[in-house]
Amino acid sequence: MVRDTNSSHQRRNKPIGVALIVIGALLLTVSYVVGWTSSNLVLLSGLTLIVLGAFLHVKHIKSTEKY
Repeated sequence: MVRDTNSSHQRRNKPIGVALIVIGALLLTVSYVVGWTSSNLVLLSGLTLIVLGAFLHVKHIKSTEKY
């Protein structure tokens, strides 16, 4: 029996984009509550996670659907 490794790879990558978006949003929320809003490193890290997560999520959706 031959396993289709491509479909298992796509299933595994599915929640990564959404997870990065959630982690980035939580990082921004925690930094606001704690008062780290003057630190550019924390704010840019949250922004980077959100943008990267959105990119990966859109890439995954485009690769799995036939349009």
